[in-house]
Amino acid sequence: MKGHILRTLAVCILVALFSSVASAQVAVVETCTDTLGATIITWDSELEDLNYTMGDPITMTVTWTVDAGMATYNDAVLRHYTPKSKKDPAVGDEPTFTYPGSAGDNSVDIMFSFTELHLDEDNAVEIGNGHFTFLLDVDEDGDGEVDAVARFGTNIHVEDPQETVE
Repeated sequence: MKGHILRTLAVCILVALFSSVASAQVAVVETCTDTLGATIITWDSELEDLNYTMGDPITMTVTWTVDAGMATYNDAVLRHYTPKSKKDPAVGDEPTFTYPGSAGDNSVDIMFSFTELHLDEDNAVEIGNGHFTFLLDVDEDGDGEVDAVARFGTNIHVEDPQETVE
């Protein structure tokens, strides 16, 4: 268990090793690793675009590697957009998912745009987050057959800098 935690922490620190840029501005900022029986999977878990313009389409490519065992694409879904402020929520359109993604068989492209962003007045920036889940068919016992469908979370944080009036 301790080895698994240390391995997960090390993978999250070595983001640059597994980074993939989905568009000119979307960047991977964190990856995570999980072990499901005989299968070890590392995936892009946090992405960001700190110079986003509200309404522009975003294409983010989420990749995964299988260090041992087998994991193949099953599906992807939007969980929700945040912040969910009552007076000023971040809202996005319905995403489309393309498999295989632009990075090959171990990737999925997620395309969407934010139609509204939450204004963070203190920092003069509009922000939004998209929370997605992609599902992989996983061989947990190493026999080459699918034993389970596993869920992996991927999030994107965007910021649309606003001009400040002095």
